[in-house]
Amino acid sequence: MRDKLVAAGFAVHKGRSAIQCGHEPHRNNFPILTPDILISKTKVCIEVDPAYTHTGDEEKDKTRNGLLAGVGWQVVRLRLGGLGPIGEYDVLAESESVTREVMDALVLAVSDAVAGRPGTIRTIKKKETSIVRKKPRLGPIAEHKYYENAFYISWTLNSGAVQRMVAMDSGRYLAIAERSEAPRFICVLGLDKVPRQQWRGAVEGILQDMSDSDFVPASTFPWGDELFIGLQAEAVGISPKFNLGATSWGLTANVDGADAFTEVALCAGSEVLTELHPEAVDRGWRIANVQLRTGRYGPYQEIQLLRRPPVETE
Repeated sequence: MRDKLVAAGFAVHKGRSAIQCGHEPHRNNFPILTPDILISKTKVCIEVDPAYTHTGDEEKDKTRNGLLAGVGWQVVRLRLGGLGPIGEYDVLAESESVTREVMDALVLAVSDAVAGRPGTIRTIKKKETSIVRKKPRLGPIAEHKYYENAFYISWTLNSGAVQRMVAMDSGRYLAIAERSEAPRFICVLGLDKVPRQQWRGAVEGILQDMSDSDFVPASTFPWGDELFIGLQAEAVGISPKFNLGATSWGLTANVDGADAFTEVALCAGSEVLTELHPEAVDRGWRIANVQLRTGRYGPYQEIQLLRRPPVETE
């Protein structure tokens, strides 16, 4: 503060100097007061009053002003933190900090006091606190680079960690990838019939009601872990990267005795040996072709799956 007053053209005493004041009747003494800053070659002094040390001390400050005035000194008080005025030259700052605006007002007040001009109480309003824009918990939603009909989704958990996920199957469900496997089911989103421009609001509404412990895969698919069911379901090799939202996929199998197939099953004559899970069928998956191949370990089936749009039901 001293440096800023010097920069404004005032000469100030180094350190603090004592002033012998006149008689104080109720104490019957001649007090010695030490104002915070003295302006050299004048009888103007500055007192700095922070709110945390001067709240409730108005009478004491008025007494100091009166004692100093009794020996010819004019007090300019810088009252911080919203304190009210004591004298006619006071600068009242709503803030506790000495800002540039506060210093400018103090320089003007000291100039008036030094020149003997009538005092003016100057008030410096506290600046409006800028609103810090809170970072959204939901990150950008963008198309996945590798999985067809899938979208990147990230969410900031209550812990502050960012959970990265995938909206699978055109937004039908939310999933989390583990290692190099396809993302596994967490919860239903139901975005497949929602316009893309409305996805953010819908996803936020779902995720904000979930706790951190909910972001754990429950199964491979929304209905469980099986793509095929039946007696020989385990003979169908399902790649860990299988994408339920794709439009086609190739599989291999060692279904014993299979000599025929339908759109949903591999059969031995009319007997069903294994078939697509009904939920996969509802999502449009069909067996398009089955070819018998021979490999290092003998014959096997090569299965081509195709996906047709699910049938709309009323």
